[in-house]
Amino acid sequence: MELEYSDKNSRRSKVYIAAGIVVALLVAATVFIALQASGLTDQAEVETRQVVVSALEIPGRKEIVEADLVMRSVPVDPVNATAFVTIDEVLGRIAAVPIGAGQLVTPNLLASSEAGATFSILAPGEVFDPSMPDLRAVSITVADDRAVAGTLQPGQLVDLIATLTVTPLEGQTGEAATEESPAPNLPMAGPSTKTTLQQIDILSRNGTLYILRTDLATAEKITQLTAAGAQFTFVLRADADDRTAETEGSTLDQLLEEYGFPAPAAANLD
Repeated sequence: MELEYSDKNSRRSKVYIAAGIVVALLVAATVFIALQASGLTDQAEVETRQVVVSALEIPGRKEIVEADLVMRSVPVDPVNATAFVTIDEVLGRIAAVPIGAGQLVTPNLLASSEAGATFSILAPGEVFDPSMPDLRAVSITVADDRAVAGTLQPGQLVDLIATLTVTPLEGQTGEAATEESPAPNLPMAGPSTKTTLQQIDILSRNGTLYILRTDLATAEKITQLTAAGAQFTFVLRADADDRTAETEGSTLDQLLEEYGFPAPAAANLD
C-alpha cells in the first residue's frame, strides 16, 4: 500500500512561525514605546570637571614639578571635590606621602600649605588644635658618619644620642687609684654619652643639616646641648617601633670596667 504525502502539517507550521514573529514584533514595539515615553532611551549628559592627576608615581617628600602632573576630566562627585583644578596650585609643593600614578592630587597629600615650602610642622591631614603640644621645627647639624652614613630621609623617625664633655667642679676631680692610695669615687673630666631624645620626626634635610619636629621645651634642650659643644648621633628606628627605650648612658670608665679594657701605665725604662 502506498502512502500519500500531505503538506497540511508543513503549512500549519509555517502559520505558527509567522504568528510568533508577529507577536514578538508587537511586544518589542510596545516595550520601545514605553521606554520612549519614560525618557529612559535618552542619552543622559554627565557633568564633568577638570582636575589635577599625578602623571607618574611621586615619592614622598619630593618637590612636585610640572612633569609629575596632568589634567584629567572626571565626573563631578563629592569624592573628587577637594582635588586641585589647576597645575599651578600644585607646582613647587612637597608630597607628604607617596602619590600613585593616576591618583587625584588633593591638599591632604601635600606636606606644605604654600609653594616653595619644603615641609610642614603639622602632619598630613592634621589640623591645629590649641590643646596639642607647642610643636616647633628646629635645625641640627649631624655629620654623615654619625647619621646612618648619610642615608636618612625626611619622614623617618630617629633617636638622638648626645656626647658631651663633662668637667667636674673644682675640688671634685678624682685621681687614679693605686694600691697605696685608693682614690675616692669622684668624677673625672671626660666625655659622657646618653640617648637624649627618642622618636624624632625628620621634616627636611639639606646635606648634614636636619630640620626636626619637636616641642618647644625639647627645642630648648637641643639648643643648650649645641651651645655646650655636644656631638650628636642619629640612630634610625623601625617605623613600627614606638617604644621608649630605657638606657643608662655610657662613660669611659664604665666601658673599661664592663669590657675589661687594660688601663695604660707608664713604662718602666730602668
